[in-house]
Amino acid sequence: MTTDMLVLIDGHALAYRMYFALPLEAFTTQSGEPTNATWGFTRTLLELMQAESPPKYLAVSFDLGATFRDELFDAYKGTREKMPDELDVQIGRIKQVIRALNIPILECEGFEADDVLGTIARQMRGQVPVHIITGDRDLLQLVDDNTRVELPPRRQGATSEVYDADGVLAYLGVRPDQVVDYKALVGDTSDNIPGVKGIGDKTAVKLLAEYGTLANLYAHLDDIKGALRQKLADGRESAELSYKLARIVTDAPVTVRLEDCLTHDFNATDVVALFRELEFRSLTNMLLKGLEPAEIPSAITAG
Repeated sequence: MTTDMLVLIDGHALAYRMYFALPLEAFTTQSGEPTNATWGFTRTLLELMQAESPPKYLAVSFDLGATFRDELFDAYKGTREKMPDELDVQIGRIKQVIRALNIPILECEGFEADDVLGTIARQMRGQVPVHIITGDRDLLQLVDDNTRVELPPRRQGATSEVYDADGVLAYLGVRPDQVVDYKALVGDTSDNIPGVKGIGDKTAVKLLAEYGTLANLYAHLDDIKGALRQKLADGRESAELSYKLARIVTDAPVTVRLEDCLTHDFNATDVVALFRELEFRSLTNMLLKGLEPAEIPSAITAG
């Protein structure tokens, strides 16, 4: 029985995770095409679709390139290494698999995948619960009564962690609605968000426990004494920029119809043909075992 839920996947985050989790030399076709990220991504989709209580709806979002954040701050994400060539060539294949499985790909020019995920999650309030799979803890700011966020395990061998509001508070020390304020203070080295120089996790948590928001903190800056006040005063412009960079947009010009996200609504012949081209023998068997006999065209075998 399916679970009445929409699972949203951060496409690039999952692709990166699979690329580094699986050995490239073990996932290369006879023609030399690398497939480790594609294989891992595909297996994740099939595992979701064949779970004991699979989600009724599924969609994937990808980044498209430069966004409004790059205009705000030239160095945004400037510390990130270029995507490995062996992964870059797989993104198109991953999208091919997603389309073959008839799963919507959600993208929006000028916005990151995070913004698309945030926008769709907000649109689904009152319609269906949302479960976001990502590798980016920025998305914890989206957690509310209708939205949960799943992050990779924090240590090897552990399982992925799913966060509700209490989980976010236990993890970061702030509520989901304070995550942006928190990041504005501490920054984020992975995205090259500067934050306030000299403000660490513990200080940020303490300040937000007392003042609630970044705006209220700066409205009461005169109440803070000594070196901390000076750090905050010197870093105010950086904090306000960091807030804009860290805040996920929830009204991007993108939408999706729930009925277009229904899982298992795909042509098995096309999917098997693609899997065979990619030499995904075990995943072909996995796909077919998850189908009802009537869904498998007679010409298809799992060989």
